[in-house]
Amino acid sequence: MSRNDVIICRCEEVNYGQLKEAIANGACTSQELKMATRAGMGMCQGRVCRTLLETMVRERNAGIQQIPSKLTIHAPVRPLPLSMVTGKGGGK
Repeated sequence: MSRNDVIICRCEEVNYGQLKEAIANGACTSQELKMATRAGMGMCQGRVCRTLLETMVRERNAGIQQIPSKLTIHAPVRPLPLSMVTGKGGGK
């Protein structure tokens, strides 16, 4: 297995090579990297891969004064029974 085959984002199965390619194609911030590859958009919302993405962006932008933007994080969403919302019925 080469370094490029190492999975960085487990949720979206994005590997190191895909991230390097996105950076080579112009992704300058972690948010742009996320949009180009879907890394950080899975169930964990980047809690696992965010640090690696931001490190790759910092390395790409070494020597540039502007601080790259951080990833936007969204809380995981799961369905709730209406009884939990309304307080009526036998919802657990």
